[in-house]
Amino acid sequence: MGQVKYQLHQLLRNQNLINSSRVSSLDSLMILSLTLFPLLYMTLRGWTNIYVFVLTLLGIIYFVLNIQSIKSSFKGSSSKWVVFTLCSPLLAIALSQFFRQDFSSTAFDGPSRFFLAALIFLYLKDRQINFTKILEWILPTSLIVCLAVYYLNPLASAAWGGRAASYFVDPLTFGSYALILGFMCLISIRLHKSHEPLLLSLIKLIGFLIGCYLAIKSQSRSAWTAATLLLLYISFVRFHKKHPLIPWSLVTLSLASLIGIYYISPEVHHRVLEGSNEVISYFKNNNFDTSLGLRISMIRVAGNLILEHPLSGFKDGVIPALNTIPSICPFYTDLLQFMLTNTGTHNEVLAQGVRSGIWGLISSIALFFIPGTIFIKHLSQPNKYKSNAAILGLALVIGLFITSLTIQVFNLKYTSSFYALMIAALTAQTLQKEWGESPHE
Repeated sequence: MGQVKYQLHQLLRNQNLINSSRVSSLDSLMILSLTLFPLLYMTLRGWTNIYVFVLTLLGIIYFVLNIQSIKSSFKGSSSKWVVFTLCSPLLAIALSQFFRQDFSSTAFDGPSRFFLAALIFLYLKDRQINFTKILEWILPTSLIVCLAVYYLNPLASAAWGGRAASYFVDPLTFGSYALILGFMCLISIRLHKSHEPLLLSLIKLIGFLIGCYLAIKSQSRSAWTAATLLLLYISFVRFHKKHPLIPWSLVTLSLASLIGIYYISPEVHHRVLEGSNEVISYFKNNNFDTSLGLRISMIRVAGNLILEHPLSGFKDGVIPALNTIPSICPFYTDLLQFMLTNTGTHNEVLAQGVRSGIWGLISSIALFFIPGTIFIKHLSQPNKYKSNAAILGLALVIGLFITSLTIQVFNLKYTSSFYALMIAALTAQTLQKEWGESPHE
């Protein structure tokens, strides 16, 4: 048994999964859990939520055994900002309930995932675990599983009118996350090594193509919008140092590809044309009860509701009668009232503002911009372990921020859990101590 443990620990070191001469059994369990949590994220209900608690338990054990070491991980203003960010959703709920004087424990369920991830962040930063090395294998594998489930369980998509989804993930969320993870696969090709094994590069490319395919099949316009920004980001972050013309050439080629997809794919052509007509009809003919028309109205309503109760917000599921608010009456419809009450505002930042007032606004903005700022600062970091984490982390933040403008990306426990763990792990690697050069590189 001792020999097996020794060989396992040596394997973790040799594969550059941890920068430490001492690899404990706790570290091995942590790395295993980090490897598994993205695997069935969109294909098995409760999978990611379970790993939040598993990883938190490992973090608590490590904290008890290494209090001083964990405290050192908290040093530095960036680390403090990350911990604040991960704690902010819970704080926002607490403050809004205090001002409402209406307390409910169920409201803390989703935000608690971010809070638990703060301890995981400190553990990973202290132990210097190479999370991006894990992601380069697990993300494409996860997308391959998604594709298999999409074909093996057609009833899930049939329930959404034939749009790609799983039995518990709606098409908008399914398509958005599939596309973002696909782009993370693309950007990770030869990110760690200039001479990456051909098989690994091929698997990553397959992951990217699957992500794009599922995004098209989901008919998620939020995902398609994110694709254009991610193409621009990848073009510059990966190729600007080689030659200034390469990014612009890739952008031109990418735009031409998008135009080609628009004309070739019936799903894309129909959804884009339909969306354009809905926006024109909204402002020209006061046709408010369309898919995009309702989203525009929801944004307008959310702004008014935040101004109505800036400190307390509104309790989950409690939306006032909108036809009694003069500023909303000009575009009020019964369907708008129904949609807001049952599905929210379809905008992450505004949804949290309605839910928790200015505290929710601060928290939801922080969840994107504080990790995003940290990643931007480390994009050109000479230490490749840090820059790799920054490059992948910023792709995740950009993709989810763009999609968050038209859908709520943290309104469900499994989406909160996934983003919390990803941000905790990627910021921890970005901010960890200097990695020594491995003899195996």
